Amino acid sequence: MTARPLARNTTEGGLRVLSGRRVRRPSIAPWMMMALIGVVAFLGLGFARTSLDRSAFELAELEKAIAEQSALRQQLELEIARLENPARIAPLAEEMGLVIPETTRQLLVDIAPAQPLMAGQEEEETNQ
Repeated sequence: MTARPLARNTTEGGLRVLSGRRVRRPSIAPWMMMALIGVVAFLGLGFARTSLDRSAFELAELEKAIAEQSALRQQLELEIARLENPARIAPLAEEMGLVIPETTRQLLVDIAPAQPLMAGQEEEETNQ
């Protein structure tokens, strides 16, 4: 037995169902993902650029501090050289009564190890 289609009501406005492929709306999910990736990439580049600029400013400040400290070091070396100058020290030493010795004596120091003390012994007992 074969089935027959039901009779249709023609008063429904003349609409009918067509068989065939269903038309799909384009999905916006891939476009949203692309937009999100683009925004993240843009913000990441901006952050990287900002951090590089900050590092460059810190580097410039450090170089300026190094130059200042180098100048100070040079001034201190000149001051040390001036203070160590024998021409300046000799008159000050003579004012204080210091003279250059005419003769020199050598001192000989005996560095032989002393005998160790035993516990309970006195110094006199070790010399015997």
